[in-house]
Amino acid sequence: MPKLVLRLQALPSGTLKDSAAPRHVVDLGEHARPVAPTPTPLARWSRVTATSHDPCLLLDDQGRVVSISAAAGHLLGCGSEGVIGRHLLGLLDLLDFDTGASAPDYAQRVAPLAVLKEGAGLVRSLLRVRQLDDRPHTLDAAAAPLHDGDGRLVGSLTLFAPLGG
Repeated sequence: MPKLVLRLQALPSGTLKDSAAPRHVVDLGEHARPVAPTPTPLARWSRVTATSHDPCLLLDDQGRVVSISAAAGHLLGCGSEGVIGRHLLGLLDLLDFDTGASAPDYAQRVAPLAVLKEGAGLVRSLLRVRQLDDRPHTLDAAAAPLHDGDGRLVGSLTLFAPLGG
């Protein structure tokens, strides 16, 4: 932010007369201060998720990725770059547990999305995903709904744990 510099010089005595008018102190920097943007309800959670060493994922109330930890990007097989704003089902290569086929019928019921239904509490489910190494892996997912100060559902926070080897 640019700073205002005032240069004051002494005047010879007797050149100014006191007008006795009221004086006001003005903070010239007041108008130059930027107004901080109003944080979204998920802003704090987004910072926590993005910097977490644990595999975690933050979704908005529509199932779009707000933030993802690098560990979660690796476990889910989608990486952590270029995923913000995309719907979860567009990122994951979910696999059917029995057949191994992509896009199983249980996709809408996975924990990160199921918890976005109004009134849902903590939801836990298993996911079978194809990871970046192109092998299928099973993950345990535990998701919690997130609400704003007025109690409105604003998203979900999901923690993942790999199962097996």
